[in-house]
Amino acid sequence: MEQKLDGQVFWQPEFATGIQVIDDQHRVLIAMLNEANMKINDHSPSSELDLIVQGLLNYAGYHFGTEERFAADSGYFDKQPEEASAHLAQHHAFADRVTQIKQELGSGQRISKADLVAFLKSWLINHILNTDMKLGAYLRTATG
Repeated sequence: MEQKLDGQVFWQPEFATGIQVIDDQHRVLIAMLNEANMKINDHSPSSELDLIVQGLLNYAGYHFGTEERFAADSGYFDKQPEEASAHLAQHHAFADRVTQIKQELGSGQRISKADLVAFLKSWLINHILNTDMKLGAYLRTATG
């Protein structure tokens, strides 16, 4: 499923939701994750980590907004309320955890590169392969 080269994540066909805008944004998130993985190390200054984490948080927020607009416009919240609710909860949990990481960095706490990258990779891949696939399947049916 996931190819590894120094911890890099490569786009895989099974990541495709079939919704081009969402898939393109997922590719950007993967590229940002890979860039963060290459740029940081356990001795990176907190300010550098904070910039990377803030960039990921900003783009993830933009991406989540896209998914949530598609969901709202297609009636996903009304027709698949449990899936939609779980999807939103995952978005909020991710944003809350990344915000917590930022606060920890701001207060001088350290986070290891391995822990940060593992969290981001695990969350992103699991979210795409599970939750986003359900949304993509619904959107393909609803719009096509």
